[in-house]
Amino acid sequence: MQKERHVLSRNMSDPSTDPVPLGEILQGPSPFEQFLERNQKLIAVAAVAAGLGIGGFMVYRTIAADNATAAGAALSQAKDIADLEKVKTEYANTPSAVTAALQISDKQWANNQQDEAISTLREIVEKFPQHPAHIIAQNALGHRLLEQDKTGDAELAFQSVIDSPSGTFLAPMAMISLGDIANKGGDKAKAEEFYKKVGDKYKESTFASLATDRLKFLNFVAPTEVEAPPVVSSPPSSIAQPDPAQAPANPNGNPLLETLNQGTSEQGDKSEAEGASLPPKSAADTGDQGEQEEESLPDKQ
Repeated sequence: MQKERHVLSRNMSDPSTDPVPLGEILQGPSPFEQFLERNQKLIAVAAVAAGLGIGGFMVYRTIAADNATAAGAALSQAKDIADLEKVKTEYANTPSAVTAALQISDKQWANNQQDEAISTLREIVEKFPQHPAHIIAQNALGHRLLEQDKTGDAELAFQSVIDSPSGTFLAPMAMISLGDIANKGGDKAKAEEFYKKVGDKYKESTFASLATDRLKFLNFVAPTEVEAPPVVSSPPSSIAQPDPAQAPANPNGNPLLETLNQGTSEQGDKSEAEGASLPPKSAADTGDQGEQEEESLPDKQ
């Protein structure tokens, strides 16, 4: 008995003779199957919700696209401020609404509604910071304020265009406007700085040549203005009604007729002078001349 126990213990201690289990074989359902079984209803609800969400998003995209198309058509047919206001209100969530607001501002300014036009531009800038037309409205706001001599507010608007990441294409124009403001205020050094910055930083811009022209004429001094001579309201009578005796012989101004008339006049004067220089003819001379003429005639048969 002791000998069998010794052999059994020796075999169990020897790994080469005793097999080592690699894993356990479960006879029941797996943990994943158990999770599905426990949360079957929740998973079903989540799947239905995801399907509804995707479907709703697709429907929303379709409706939004149709709405944007309708807004674009309404914008193209708008003729006055009332039509544009309708597009702005009925299609408020479309890009066409912002475009309509820009056109409203232009028409308001043309109708001398300057304050209303500026308010419309401010509304675009404040409510639609991500819209592509936002930077256009900001730049237009600067120019409108500048036309109202609100230099300080205009400078802020132009600086916002320069600082905006989406304002690269209008930044050179804003810099030129700031340079013009500085030049008008007498600060030519600051104006020169803005003009040069456009040429250095935006060489490929269409506004670079404009900045170069500004630099050329920055130190130009305009000539001194002089007063124009007084306008004669009533000319003298000799000018208003010329003497007919002093009127030219050829009123049409034809140089050929003037030459012919001058030649005829000179020939007549010469003939008169020659006739006056000859002595007067006597009666005997007249008779002798008559006889000479008769002798020169042929005899009549």
